[in-house]
Amino acid sequence: YDCNAGFDNWKAGWSDEKKVYCCAHASRGCPTAPYDCDAGLANAWSQPKKDWCCTNQQKGCPPKNKKCTNKKCTLWGDPHIITFDQVGDDKNQAISFYGDGDFHIVRSSTVSIMGRFEGTKYTEGLAATNQ
Repeated sequence: YDCNAGFDNWKAGWSDEKKVYCCAHASRGCPTAPYDCDAGLANAWSQPKKDWCCTNQQKGCPPKNKKCTNKKCTLWGDPHIITFDQVGDDKNQAISFYGDGDFHIVRSSTVSIMGRFEGTKYTEGLAATNQ
């Protein structure tokens, strides 16, 4: 369907099928919406609003079956790190940092976690987590 053709008279001029298609695919020709799907945060919407907005405007829909994998990262000592991508918990395979500086522990498009490592007089200048 061409959802621009005849839009000026969509209520009387479009078939029911075209209205359903254009509402779902172009957000045009929709009946008066019971909800404003552009207002507020989807995670705070009522369930009926989520259902309506997902079905009619493809907004506020639950994520598709994404498989999440739990991982852990361990930091200890001066510092030693078992990274998220390390296989197993063998501390002998841990990465060790002995210099001062700020390092990304996690960096992605949605999460950024940094660690600061600084030497102290008690570690003879080797990096140790003291902040």
